[in-house]
Amino acid sequence: MSLQDPQSNNPPIAASVPATGREQEMPEAHQMQAVGLLAAGIAHDFNNLLTVINGHSALLLAMHELPEEVREPIAIIRNAGDRAAAIARGLLACSRRMPAETRVVDLNESVRELCALVRRLLPANIGFSATLEERLEMVLADPDCVQQALLNLAFNSRDAMPDGGKLEIQTANLTLDAPSPDSHPGLPAGSYILLTVSDTGAGMDEEAKQHLFEPFHTSKPPIAGTGIGLSMVQETVTRSAGFLSVQSERGNGTTVRIYLPRFTGSKASEVAKSKAALPTGHERILIVEDDTGMRRLLRAMLLSLGYSVLEATSVQEAAALLSCRTEVIDLLVTGIMPTDSAGAERARWLRGSHPELGILCLSDSTQNSALIAGAQESGAEFLAKPFALTTLAERVRKLLDLQKRRRILFVDDDAAVVIFASRVLRDAGFEVLVAGDGDVALSTAEAEHPDLVITDLVMPGREGLETIMILRKSHPSIPVIAISGAFNGHFLKPALMLGARAALPKPFSEAELLDAVRAVLEKR
Repeated sequence: MSLQDPQSNNPPIAASVPATGREQEMPEAHQMQAVGLLAAGIAHDFNNLLTVINGHSALLLAMHELPEEVREPIAIIRNAGDRAAAIARGLLACSRRMPAETRVVDLNESVRELCALVRRLLPANIGFSATLEERLEMVLADPDCVQQALLNLAFNSRDAMPDGGKLEIQTANLTLDAPSPDSHPGLPAGSYILLTVSDTGAGMDEEAKQHLFEPFHTSKPPIAGTGIGLSMVQETVTRSAGFLSVQSERGNGTTVRIYLPRFTGSKASEVAKSKAALPTGHERILIVEDDTGMRRLLRAMLLSLGYSVLEATSVQEAAALLSCRTEVIDLLVTGIMPTDSAGAERARWLRGSHPELGILCLSDSTQNSALIAGAQESGAEFLAKPFALTTLAERVRKLLDLQKRRRILFVDDDAAVVIFASRVLRDAGFEVLVAGDGDVALSTAEAEHPDLVITDLVMPGREGLETIMILRKSHPSIPVIAISGAFNGHFLKPALMLGARAALPKPFSEAELLDAVRAVLEKR
């Protein structure tokens, strides 16, 4: 990120912390760390409460028969909850305590939302104006972080004008066909959205500029600020792959310019997507959540979307429920992300015993980032609290669509074996395709691309060993399980040598079949 002012010949503003004076900064840094840990602890319960408040408000507002005199105060509650959630999310995201939720953003809309708040926070002797580009392009950013950055800049400008002055926020489209060392030094060629915050305040001297982006360094009195505002602005710009410049002179005010890359996707498709009806479904979802209020909200939300819902209060209870039920469970929605080794073992057991099961992890914004990354690497989707009904609906539908039941091609000329195996596999949640010989199996695999092939080895026509050889050559990504009872399973070892992932002698039990299938699919 460039910290050089693109519209002046001033040298780049240094962002490194000199060794001198670091000792004085350490007590303040430790204090801020303690405050951050305290805030993180409070945020867990705060986010749960906001999720319940906002979620039930959304469910009430979705009721068409709700009287208007009741709808209006509920809408006010919902708006207040949304604003509280945005503030918490923005602060935590910009301080790296949760992943940034980037999306396509209209910066004009973000600025308009912020203007009413800024006007209320400015004293009467400071004039405020916003000049917005009429047809501003979109950017890919976290809107809460952007608004928090603007708010920090507005606060800095306010504090720099104790005797009054002017504050202006501007948006504009900017296209550079080539790097321009004269007007925009340090800025690569490309299309940008330029966000400018300027004031007529006291400005900064060279000493202040040297410490501009250092966290905890501030020229304000001890009770007037922490000195982390501009550091958070810098963090926001970096997260959005943007550029930042500051122009300031003692007595001549300060101008901060933020350059964010223009979003190059389809604006129309994003707008249409945001206005689309909530995605619904009929699948069966298991909720695992120890917080009663959160569990009830999730149940109400998912039922309103058409899903069947089961509930558990712990991972142990969920495991017992999954073990004893015969119905297929399509998705696990859990607010419990175990950090202890025993909890991790239980989570791995759930995933290993039910590889077809999708997992959506709900976590408060202060959750350990390594834990979140681990959940995502295992195939789980992550959703931070608080969340809206629309967001939950989209994530659930997305994960269910990705977790479509895996398809197994079962190849055998014995009708009784086919009927038995098909029933076992379908009851376990798999979609089953069948074939009576190798030729039909190969044509079915070519047309349907199953996730797994289970084939007998002794069949009329093209037999199993040749079928395995052709499958491994033409579809190497499709694993194969060989089954056989002929000649005491004599052909199972050659099948393994030809590329079968597992060999299962006949007769086999329901448990033996499912254990082999799950073991192979888990390693796929």
